[in-house]
Amino acid sequence: MTGLQQSVITADSPRTAEEMTAVEAHLAAKGGAWTATPPNYTNFDRDQMLQRLDDVAAAIAIETDADDVDIKRAWLASQDFVNASFDFFQGRREIGRPVSRAFCVPMRSTRDDEANASESTPFFPLYDPVRFAVSSQVRMRGIYGVPPTVLDTYTKSDHDNETGALVLVPMYSDMLKDIWPDRADLAAAARMAEVAGVVLRASAEFAHLRLGARVLGLGAILPHPTITNFGRKLHAIDGMQNLVTTTGHGGTVYMIVATVRKILSETSIQSRGKIGVIGGAGSIGWSTTVAALEMIDGHEIYTYDKRIADLKIQASLSTRIKVAPTAADVLRDANIIVAAVTGKIDLAADEFAGLDLNGKVIIDDSQPGCFDKEQVEARGGKLVWVVGEDASDRQFITRDGLHTDGMPYNYGDNAGLYGRASEFGCGQEAAVIAAHRAYDRAITGPVTPQNVREIGELFEDSGVRVAPFQAYGQPVRLG
Repeated sequence: MTGLQQSVITADSPRTAEEMTAVEAHLAAKGGAWTATPPNYTNFDRDQMLQRLDDVAAAIAIETDADDVDIKRAWLASQDFVNASFDFFQGRREIGRPVSRAFCVPMRSTRDDEANASESTPFFPLYDPVRFAVSSQVRMRGIYGVPPTVLDTYTKSDHDNETGALVLVPMYSDMLKDIWPDRADLAAAARMAEVAGVVLRASAEFAHLRLGARVLGLGAILPHPTITNFGRKLHAIDGMQNLVTTTGHGGTVYMIVATVRKILSETSIQSRGKIGVIGGAGSIGWSTTVAALEMIDGHEIYTYDKRIADLKIQASLSTRIKVAPTAADVLRDANIIVAAVTGKIDLAADEFAGLDLNGKVIIDDSQPGCFDKEQVEARGGKLVWVVGEDASDRQFITRDGLHTDGMPYNYGDNAGLYGRASEFGCGQEAAVIAAHRAYDRAITGPVTPQNVREIGELFEDSGVRVAPFQAYGQPVRLG
């Protein structure tokens, strides 16, 4: 049994909040990486990461009642992943064959949010909050410093242009808060660009030069792809002139609209001829609006954006677009609502008082999610994510389970995808572009309706379809 196989063993009972506080205090007393703000996001150091694992294992053993054997197994499995990560990054370990594309993903977890903990615990089982009382503060500080690495692979196809890797880009939402808390601070913006540039360059060179990926899917990278000028800055690096980057936004928009169509055709939810869009003035929101007008007959779009003036100008292009005064109005008046915003919408806010979501479904495009699932369901509504499914003959968009015993990595049991063949639309976009060698269809600017049509054609040719309705790693049943 390997270390990663052993990592699935669970404790007899979950740890307590008191133990979590004690573990955090134990480590904070050490100072250094456990308290530094901002952390050093560009220091990829194997020995330091292994030392942090040692620190956490000792703190758990001293401050909790966790079983010593369980601690050791999780500690060894976490060491295995750290060493594998650096071996990949330093060229000491290979996947076994070159890949045609890389789907580049950041970490969604933050130091103050437990919601996405399960995205990293398959690789760092020692940092499991339930088994070992490791808080998000501790977990993230333990993970900072992991290099760009391979989280999983796509090698089921024997066609070289259909192979891929899921590549971790060590960027974090915390980076923005730590380095650029004030968007008006130009000096902080320059520091953020410098840090992000180092991380993105290292990641792109790893994926392209080390793994052989011709196509890089940047859709999941935080912050917005404009930090690389939609990939152009990566192409300018020596040896990277043949690199192809794509934002993933064409696949995302197509899958949003396809999800709406599936709801209309396969459920009893009554649209009443109206599709709601929150965030309609943004790139994703506006492209979704235009694509929905083309792909869904007999419906108008009821849309809201805080940039109301911009939205009204865009809405003037079609009589089928109606502008809502607030997000709450969209939620009240539409039964199928697309959320295309990156911020959080708190249904506990006064503007949503008395809101009834019975008979309604929200399609949340954001990662991390814009809407809280429990808040939506408490008001009688349903929440689904934008997820596609690989129905291709050669399963070339289905992950292998490189580190997870042959079970495809799912981005977290309660924070990711449901179903072995499920994948985010932005990752599927990179896959179909590489498979068809359709490099001219790569999206290197704000997504346009033509981009959506072109990626949609590649999806249909490749057997990519909407996955079973789901959110947070669980199936969602719609009436």
